[in-house]
Amino acid sequence: MKIRSQQIRRRNNMLAELAELVVGSLKRHGIPVDKATAEAEELAFQLHRRWAGITFAFPAKDDLARKRLEAHIIERYDGTNADELVREFGITESFIYSVMRKYQRQKVDKNQLKMDLGDPAD
Repeated sequence: MKIRSQQIRRRNNMLAELAELVVGSLKRHGIPVDKATAEAEELAFQLHRRWAGITFAFPAKDDLARKRLEAHIIERYDGTNADELVREFGITESFIYSVMRKYQRQKVDKNQLKMDLGDPAD
C-alpha cells in the first residue's frame, strides 16, 4: 500500500492539529490565548512522550464519542438545520431525528417525575 504525500503531511501534523483543537476549547472557556497555546502544546508533547511509535485507531462505536455527538446535535439542532449537521458530522437525518426523539422523551419523563413527586422547592 502506497502512502500519499497528503497522508504523510497529515500524520506529521497530528499533534499540531490536536493542539489547535485544545487551544480553541480553552479559549472558549476564557483562557488567554498565550496560556491556552502553552497548555495545549504541553499536552500534545506529553501524549507524544507517552504514545510515540504506537499505532492506534479510534473505535467507530465509542460511548463517549456518541454522547458528545448527541450533545452537539441537541445543542445545535433548531428544526431547520438538519442538512447542515448531516454534512458537518457525517451522519444521517434519521439519526438526528432519533436523537431528538430520545431527548424529548427524557424531558417528558423528567417533567412527569416532577409532577408525580412534587416540586422539592415547595
